[in-house]
Amino acid sequence: MRDITPREARHLAETMLGCKVHRLEPFLPQAGGNDSHAFRLWVGPEAMLLKIMKQPNTPVGMYFHGRLEEAGIPVPRLHAFSPNAGPEGRACVIWEWIEGLPVHWPKRAPCPFDEGEFGALLRCIHELRFDGPFGFLGDDLSDRSFSWSPHLRAASDTWKGFFDFTSASRWLAAKRYLDMHEAEVFISLPDRLSDPLSEAKCRLLHTDLKTNLILDPRSRRIRAVLDYTDCCAGDPRWELALVDYWFAERIVHYLPFDMARFREAYGTDHNPKDDLGRFYLAAILALDELAGAGTDSLKGKWALATLKSVIDSFDT
Repeated sequence: MRDITPREARHLAETMLGCKVHRLEPFLPQAGGNDSHAFRLWVGPEAMLLKIMKQPNTPVGMYFHGRLEEAGIPVPRLHAFSPNAGPEGRACVIWEWIEGLPVHWPKRAPCPFDEGEFGALLRCIHELRFDGPFGFLGDDLSDRSFSWSPHLRAASDTWKGFFDFTSASRWLAAKRYLDMHEAEVFISLPDRLSDPLSEAKCRLLHTDLKTNLILDPRSRRIRAVLDYTDCCAGDPRWELALVDYWFAERIVHYLPFDMARFREAYGTDHNPKDDLGRFYLAAILALDELAGAGTDSLKGKWALATLKSVIDSFDT
């Protein structure tokens, strides 16, 4: 999609807000923002953020934002939203501008936020129940068709059904990442773990909280939670596995991170090496890391070796 000019963005914002925009400028966040065009704008003294999604049918994540706001979790105030006001009918939203520091991870720098506050915030999100099927939470719950991966279903009555391990296994075998026996073991994992997976309670999951925060520039306390495009209803163990993957498992990961402080604040004694932990790690490696990066890099080679090791641990 071509870039949106400031003139086009101003016209769109004025149409959505129903008032004159006094100033507008393109905004490039340090992290994230790849799914949308962003502009900072002012109506009188009040600053706002306009986001125009880059891909058709990509949701903003209005349901998730609304639930967090209802629960008192800090989120930007919503000024205007349209599911189709942008070019080619793309979703647009105007948020309150939250003054502060976006999360940024310079190489070998300490964690930019307090791991305990991060853990407590994630636990608050995971306490929010969802009465419906597992899967992605977009803007309209009657149309849950969005999925960022061809190997994940948009919605399923079971958490086990959310993962299309058959599709992912065929893809891994076609790429020659797995041999036929490894692929068969990988396909069998949801059935092998059907009992613990069936016990998963439907909760709200952000799935990419680590870089979607605004921090107080002095105290580094968390001021706001951002970006709800990939949020979903699912098992909190999936997101805890993501945290373990980012900060402990991955060969190229964010350092340093006080995992003990995070877990104490979150309040869990989950074991990332138990069956569910290894199952979710396998899903992360197959559905995200290998699908996105391949195996040419050191990280990709590590991801494939780790996936094979996980599969081998279930091959009994």
